[in-house]
Amino acid sequence: MNLEILDNQPVLKIQAGNATALISPAHGARLLSWNVPGWDIIHWPANADWDRVPKVRGGDLVLFPFIARTYANGRIGSWIDESGVQRPAPMHGFAKDSPFRIVEASADSVTLRLDANESTTACYPFPFRLEVTHHIEPDALLTSFRVTNRGNSPMPWSAGHHYYFHIPAAERAEWKLSVPCEKWGRQNFADGSIAFDTAEQQSAPLSDPAWIDRFHSNPDLASIVLSNATAGKTISFENPANRPADWPCVTTWTEKPDSDFFCVEPWSAFPNAIQNRLGLRSLAPGASNEISCRIRIKQAAQSI
Repeated sequence: MNLEILDNQPVLKIQAGNATALISPAHGARLLSWNVPGWDIIHWPANADWDRVPKVRGGDLVLFPFIARTYANGRIGSWIDESGVQRPAPMHGFAKDSPFRIVEASADSVTLRLDANESTTACYPFPFRLEVTHHIEPDALLTSFRVTNRGNSPMPWSAGHHYYFHIPAAERAEWKLSVPCEKWGRQNFADGSIAFDTAEQQSAPLSDPAWIDRFHSNPDLASIVLSNATAGKTISFENPANRPADWPCVTTWTEKPDSDFFCVEPWSAFPNAIQNRLGLRSLAPGASNEISCRIRIKQAAQSI
């Protein structure tokens, strides 16, 4: 691990062979970029607004303790705890906005930690510990989330990724995405409910608008593949623990027709999980749980 300066911000650099990644502990343990020669796999934009990092379209956000939009009594952005207290529920959780501290680092790996504090307790009244480990390999990037309940009562939680893959809008038709799954889902933004339909197809080009803001229920993570035959590039996913229940939802999304990114997001639960319980996990007092996702890349020799 090396300390570097990016846009006047201190960031960490991990490296394996010619592969490099940059991480910002101060901005939610966020992976900013992942690069190999000739390929910016996960990109950080040059015009990033460091005063609003969670809104920057790049890198990979750490989503915790709730994912996407949460509702209580029809009100977006809130949830009700077991004692009946209505609390804030920021979009994608608060971890993405929180400073983490470094607990372990090497040339190719870094582990960052967030403990419950006065700021998090207002949203989430649990004495949690969240550790995020980024480990780079010459052709892969592994990220692990380790969650610990340091309290005396069961603790609900979920975690997820928000990978911004650098895919120019002009190339979307050349990229094909395969996501074998059981069902498709979408959230009703008026009340937070989720409706499911039969998954009609397992693969399509990224230019297909049907992929945008879609939940893929109980996907086979190891069968998810992003590929560009013309460029000779492939991005695939792995669950090192081989537990299908770790990632019951994968969401596909991009922002605009001209956005130069496309997101494929493994989530440990569905949106509004604290209400609908879809994928929501519970940790016993003193217990820990770890889930991991590895992204592996391949590129043809002529594309390097």
